[in-house]
Amino acid sequence: MTETLSTENGRTVLRMQRALRHPVEKVWRAITEPGQLAGWFPAAVELDLRLDGAVTFTFEEDPGAPVDLENGGVIRAYEPPHLIEYTWGVEVLRWELVAAGDGCTLHLTATYDDRPGSASFSGGWTLCFDALERVLGDTVPERDYAVLHEHFVKAYGLDQGVVLDDGGVRFERQLVRPKEVAWALLTGAESAAVGSPPPAGFVAKGIDPGAATEVAEAECLAYAWSQGVVTWALRDGNGGARLVLTQTGPAAGYLDAWRDVIENLAAELVR
Repeated sequence: MTETLSTENGRTVLRMQRALRHPVEKVWRAITEPGQLAGWFPAAVELDLRLDGAVTFTFEEDPGAPVDLENGGVIRAYEPPHLIEYTWGVEVLRWELVAAGDGCTLHLTATYDDRPGSASFSGGWTLCFDALERVLGDTVPERDYAVLHEHFVKAYGLDQGVVLDDGGVRFERQLVRPKEVAWALLTGAESAAVGSPPPAGFVAKGIDPGAATEVAEAECLAYAWSQGVVTWALRDGNGGARLVLTQTGPAAGYLDAWRDVIENLAAELVR
């Protein structure tokens, strides 16, 4: 299996492929028939199999909920048994099957806007492809999503922060556990309160922190430093918490130190 991540026309494009031991026609049924999709796709799917046909996605945890437009789509390309492309909200999924000997190669091209979520998408689709092979009759060992996620973070460079035009720095990092778990690790045995120094887990090497100016448990902590403000923000993300860390002021020199703090947190969350 191979993966590439690129930016095209302002959007993130993820390409993945997997060689399968089964002919195109058999795999085509597995990627288009709702009964077989149920065995591997991340949502229940109903497709009107024609160009411009409607697609609906339903999640098992709320089967009675009304159809949300974000969980609907339309078929934009349809050439059975080799190509189907459809939207899922604002995301575009393109599935192509290419014959290879007695089997075929499945190509997935996913186009979306959430680049920091790319490790989650790649890890999730990897597990889905494993499940697809099981639907096709193969034996595929179970894999750990968290380990896959962190592999893709490193492969795509999603662990790197950026220096902003004003000299501040920003990190956006998808994590593999809920925000409450990340918060507990960051605070440790200390407490976080406005007017008190921030727990050590929120401070990078070389920074002399002022008192916390904002604290919302499991969601936000901000404090002053000598030339600006450090802000930690946590929200629900895809498969775990989404962390956004910013440091205002001339902060480029702290980029590596913050990366160490965040990656140590991420490693703890995998254990």
